[in-house]
Amino acid sequence: VIATDITPRRQAEEQAAAQAERAQTASRLITMGEMASSVAHELNQPLTAINNYCNGMISRIKDQQITEEAMLAALEKTSKQAQRAGQIIQRIRSFVKRSEPNRALSDIGTMVSEAVELAEIELRRRNVRLSYYVAARLPRLLVDPILIEQVLVNLMKNASESIDAADRPSPRRSVELRVVPRQVEGQDAVEFSVVDTGQGLAPEVLERLYEAFFSTKAEGMGIGLNLCRSIIESHSGRMEAENLYNGADITGCRFSFWLPVYQQPNEGAARSAEQTTRIPG
Repeated sequence: VIATDITPRRQAEEQAAAQAERAQTASRLITMGEMASSVAHELNQPLTAINNYCNGMISRIKDQQITEEAMLAALEKTSKQAQRAGQIIQRIRSFVKRSEPNRALSDIGTMVSEAVELAEIELRRRNVRLSYYVAARLPRLLVDPILIEQVLVNLMKNASESIDAADRPSPRRSVELRVVPRQVEGQDAVEFSVVDTGQGLAPEVLERLYEAFFSTKAEGMGIGLNLCRSIIESHSGRMEAENLYNGADITGCRFSFWLPVYQQPNEGAARSAEQTTRIPG
């Protein structure tokens, strides 16, 4: 009989487990710090909308130029943005806590409309035109719609800020949002892209663009983009950025991300079987 003292090994395992737990706790604290900054960044949009609606009502009431119907409509929009602010806090907190979004089959047109309505407030303030195109008959996506809408709002807001920073003249102050089908490694997907006419991004900025707390300006755009990428990747998608050129001159920037199309279990196998058994006429 050979006796082996496993005490040192057990102690080493316990020490390794304790170190792993401390590392996980430290990572969680860093993540929570990022979340706090991100929440402040994300809440800026609905709070700005609420402020604009309220100021608009105050001005029109003072001038006695508002009807009861118009006031009710403005109050409903204000209430909607207040509810959205609460949803943002809840969804981002849950996203960080679970690292998993609250998915549901969601209509792309509805998500785009909600995001455009919110982003237009900021773009109008900066005198930036917004156009958007959504391809027909796109499938619903299995996503958390609030999170995807926030990604779109952030990208459109950042685009308008880039145009402002470039001091573009009025004819060149435009942002375009496009949503089209795409194939990614043989898989059906939907691509969202936001194109601006801003100053573009320097190579060193492109390399560090998604790092937590990295920003090209004081408002902290890096927080928003870091969170955007995390949201898209949590939905099994990818986000990309590229400068647009006219010869050697940068004419703007294009941010895009794609999301996979949800397929019912065995849907692919059924489609394959259908193709296999079809007989040419």
